[in-house]
Amino acid sequence: MVLVMMKLCGRMKVLMLALALLLLGGRFAARAQEEGAAAGARAPVDERLARILDRAGESVARYQAGLFHIAFTETLRYEELRKDMTPEKSKEFVFDTVVLREELSANEDDYYPKTVRRLKTIDGKPAKSGGDRREAAYGRNVSSLYFLLPKNQPMNQKLFEFSLEGEESVDGRATYRIRMRSLGQDEPRVEWQRRLIGMSFRVFAPMVFTLWVDTVNYDVLRLESHLAAPFEFESPRAIGVGPLGRIGPSRRLRYAVEHYAVRFRRQQFKDPEQTLLVPESAEWLTVIEGAKRPRTRATLRFSDYRRFRSDVKIIEEPEPER
Repeated sequence: MVLVMMKLCGRMKVLMLALALLLLGGRFAARAQEEGAAAGARAPVDERLARILDRAGESVARYQAGLFHIAFTETLRYEELRKDMTPEKSKEFVFDTVVLREELSANEDDYYPKTVRRLKTIDGKPAKSGGDRREAAYGRNVSSLYFLLPKNQPMNQKLFEFSLEGEESVDGRATYRIRMRSLGQDEPRVEWQRRLIGMSFRVFAPMVFTLWVDTVNYDVLRLESHLAAPFEFESPRAIGVGPLGRIGPSRRLRYAVEHYAVRFRRQQFKDPEQTLLVPESAEWLTVIEGAKRPRTRATLRFSDYRRFRSDVKIIEEPEPER
């Protein structure tokens, strides 16, 4: 299932893409669990695949623990694309980033990894306040593989159908290729909400995921997702901008592509000597035909991994007005 929020105020603007459970972790777990339980579906997992998922879950637990002790640089590039998928407009943001352990309750295991960024530059220039800074604040999050943690495996059987599709090489490593199909959401649905400066909507749609898991150490080396199938929907007739707004015809939209891909690699650290799994790169590609910005792409590169040893005090800036 993909959860997408967009804003419609004369032009389409992507505000947030959140792959529920898979990327943002615990905050989406309760709702997803309810939907999976309501579907009443439980896909059988054979013993071999169950063992692979169990070992992958243990690797993910080590991966998440390692993230809480390192800092890194993120380079995020947003692009509006032409019909031939070449860039028409682009903007680049560079962040200093850490991942903090956000406690959800007093239970030691009830937490999620919270990505905290400090914006350094926009298109190579020092970041200043304003619209570009607000746009950058939405960011993208790939730090969590929360859904694979051992404690979530029983819930996963209600949310996804798993299948082991074979083995193949990823960056010279032998991997298991595992397919996951979301359950309990046969037809896409769209929820619209009127806002002060326009309309926003959320889309709930069936997704298909593919995992590549190392056959030796069970690290997740790659994750991809895409829409199970394109679908069409209409915008509300009224599209408002400002207190009076304006009235116009409804707009027929076709959600054609929602593709996500992230790669991971192993990184060596010193003092002490240690090798940790870290994100390497990620890409989001969205095509919504009929929108003002019908084709957008975001790419995220990770670099300059280093340890931090002292406590980190994060002073977060106020969230941008939407």
